[in-house]
Amino acid sequence: MWTRKAVFYVGFGTILVLFAPFINNLQLFLLGTTVLGFVAIHSLVNTRPIEVKITRDFDDDQVFENSGVSIDLVIQNKGRSIGFLEVYDNLPSEIEVTKGLNHTIIRLHKDDLVVNKYSLECRLRGQYRLGNPHLRIYNPSFLFYYEADVESKSSLVVLPQIEQMEGIDLSTDFPKMYQGAMPLRRIGNSGEFYGIREYFPGDDFKNINWRVFGRTRKLMVNQFEREDISDVMIILDAREITGTGTVLRNPLNYSCRAVASLVSFFLKSRNRVGLITYGETVNVISPDTGERHLYRILTALAEVKPAGSLGLHTVLGDLRNFTPRSPVLVVSTLETDPTSTVALREITARGFKLTLVAPDTLDYDRDSAIISPTVYFTASASLDNKISEARSLGARAMRWDPDTVLSVSLAKVIR
Repeated sequence: MWTRKAVFYVGFGTILVLFAPFINNLQLFLLGTTVLGFVAIHSLVNTRPIEVKITRDFDDDQVFENSGVSIDLVIQNKGRSIGFLEVYDNLPSEIEVTKGLNHTIIRLHKDDLVVNKYSLECRLRGQYRLGNPHLRIYNPSFLFYYEADVESKSSLVVLPQIEQMEGIDLSTDFPKMYQGAMPLRRIGNSGEFYGIREYFPGDDFKNINWRVFGRTRKLMVNQFEREDISDVMIILDAREITGTGTVLRNPLNYSCRAVASLVSFFLKSRNRVGLITYGETVNVISPDTGERHLYRILTALAEVKPAGSLGLHTVLGDLRNFTPRSPVLVVSTLETDPTSTVALREITARGFKLTLVAPDTLDYDRDSAIISPTVYFTASASLDNKISEARSLGARAMRWDPDTVLSVSLAKVIR
């Protein structure tokens, strides 16, 4: 291909050749012919294809959000010597280079090997495809160059960030009892004493510690370790509207982080956890345990994209096959979902212990001029109504500000 320098030389030479006869100037004609001949000769110099092999080496091809990954781009010359080689590694726009460069200019002799090192910061969950590195070689006069893509595609999976959670109890009052169940060092119902806490209305009177009441005149209740395992189903709203906001700050991204944190928390407590996502389609991951199951769910969360407009009622058929009276967590704002009222009512009517977590990015959207003040107040009032409606059905519901710790926010609605 031609560079701008070559185009300028050809244009300049052509003008001299064409203009010289009009002024009867042989010197200009010879100069123009010399320039054109120079360009023609150099078009044949070192522009033939090259043989270069490029491979990528990752320190880890699965990382969490806001984590770094180091890449070694190994460039090996399999053919003739190359005097000036430009290499550009194609990266997705969502990934940021933090150290080094994904672009380099090198000189390679035959069988030479060069390693270009750089680091990436992965700020957004997803499954990314790193494209083929792009090569460009110039001839010695920089008049012409040859371009090619080297087959070297790689994949990088960025999993949702996990927040460490503790001090919350979202389990059911009707757990699945397994023979030989192990103490989980969590508050529950068994014979092993765990501690005492302040009495709240609705607590069982048989758990009141009357000796402490006699000394302090304060009602305190005994807490015991759990010795049970629960099936937990988490429902994630992945409709197109959940992508409202910026690439990094939108309800779906924060919902995926919340789900990842909850799944990790429940699995560490030896519960069985399942996941249902709805939006364009309904996808179900059946309840299971173990680290492999955790990464299966995290990988599914990395793939989730905002699409479709299916309502919450579309998951009811899958919930009917789920263990009755088990904890069900819905992570959604339920915005523009006319089926949410019926769906929430049926979920609670079937005896599921329902918790609704609504990621609230409205303040950020308003401050960033993504939505107008009128839209903000309308959406905020609608969200408050959804929360109140869920609470009236006996569910534990809250607006979650993603800038706050999820476990702290959940603790305020769980007693």
